[in-house]
Amino acid sequence: MDIPTIIKGLLLGIWYEFIYILPYIVLGVLLEATIRTLKWHVKIRHALTHFGGLAIILATLLGTISPLCACATLPLVISLLLAGLPLAPAMALLVTSPLMSPAGYTLLNWELGPAWANTVLFCTIALGLFAGYLTHLLRPYGFSEEVIFRQQMPEGNFHDPDYPVEELRCDCGKQLSHRVDRCTHNKFYVFLAKFWEGTLKIGKFALLGITVEVIALQFIPSEWISALLEGTGVLPIFALTFATIPLHMPQVTAAAMLYGFVSPEFGEGIHLSKGAGVALLIGGPVTALPVMALLIAMFRKRVLALYLTICVFGTLALALGYRWLPFSF
Repeated sequence: MDIPTIIKGLLLGIWYEFIYILPYIVLGVLLEATIRTLKWHVKIRHALTHFGGLAIILATLLGTISPLCACATLPLVISLLLAGLPLAPAMALLVTSPLMSPAGYTLLNWELGPAWANTVLFCTIALGLFAGYLTHLLRPYGFSEEVIFRQQMPEGNFHDPDYPVEELRCDCGKQLSHRVDRCTHNKFYVFLAKFWEGTLKIGKFALLGITVEVIALQFIPSEWISALLEGTGVLPIFALTFATIPLHMPQVTAAAMLYGFVSPEFGEGIHLSKGAGVALLIGGPVTALPVMALLIAMFRKRVLALYLTICVFGTLALALGYRWLPFSF
């Protein structure tokens, strides 16, 4: 085994694939930087507590355009709960935010095609509405805001460096874009700073997905991968759904990994089956371990049980349902 040759091949494969998707990373990050600079998602977030029954729909739509990942969304959700937002729209936001974003949609469109980008968008909205309205129905049975926390949350601002709950303390003030805003108050400079932050974040997740895919193609027999991703039965759906539960796989990472498998230019040209694709693109990002750890620390066990039930069975329902549909989006 020529190890230097193998390493060189792996690095070249990662480099070529990353350069190929780089233009769409840039486009997606530009969209997210614009949203963050104009604070559209913040304005919608502030309106959530005033929309009553429409808050679930609004929270679901906010989750689809939010550039925040699951780990950044949970502290936001807790702050909204403390501000009076019911758990139902908060759960809808928590479920949808890691599944879709402007950068995520752009990359999905480029890597897997418009059909898959629209499929994930539809599944995101469907899962968010399901999460919100199921939680709303369960509100009288131990899921009201007064009884879901393990202990009373202290008052204060999460952005305060002295906030007593370390897990929720936000360090966004240290971010480059916030420092630029404090120093210049210039929107264009703030936009450039947010663009740089987004490039680092999205590029890191995309690079991780490409790396996993290139290594997998090098060392895992291609017929094993094909059996999972091309499989027409229900076993690949269940296998992928439950296998991704313990993995921290952001959506950009999942999409970049799949791209290498299905791309005829760089990968094996695997035909991604409908059920397996949904299981990986929805099940992977929505069950992030850091989120579950924080749910255990902050909330009663039933909240985590509800979250996992929504994520796992919602993913299975979407994957199996889409598999049986006679058409694609």
